[in-house]
Amino acid sequence: MARVPQIGSGAQGRDRSGARTIKRVLVVDDEPTIAQLLKEAFGSFRHDYAYEVEIAHDGAEALMALLMSKFDLLVVDMYMPRMDGLELLTQMRNHDVRVPVLMVTGNQSAQVAADAISAKIFAYIPKPLDLAQLDHIVALALPRSRTASGPTSAA
Repeated sequence: MARVPQIGSGAQGRDRSGARTIKRVLVVDDEPTIAQLLKEAFGSFRHDYAYEVEIAHDGAEALMALLMSKFDLLVVDMYMPRMDGLELLTQMRNHDVRVPVLMVTGNQSAQVAADAISAKIFAYIPKPLDLAQLDHIVALALPRSRTASGPTSAA
């Protein structure tokens, strides 16, 4: 997993001292070019958050990251080797990991969209990616996650 801080600018995510709030994002995609594009996109968003972006290359790697650390947003490809996006969502529920999920896929069928939405994702985003649309959806998703979320069960 690669961790790369990306800084956005704008007017809403400031802490009491006036510093930008850090939003942790996990991008999950088996295509390195798509993962890199998504990582770079968070640097151009104008939400006034500092984005710390980590990349996982499949659902299994993402689940490990989600169990070890807290994230404010998950951007996940639907189809990947080892563990696909829908199985990752199932495993997240099994481990009581709650974080807004943006599901990205190149499959444009209505059934695939219905499957993703029924898995209680925040948004379904078809490929090719429209970065302006992604920017808008991220802005809508983040206020719902006040702080980074991870497993919520008591130890």
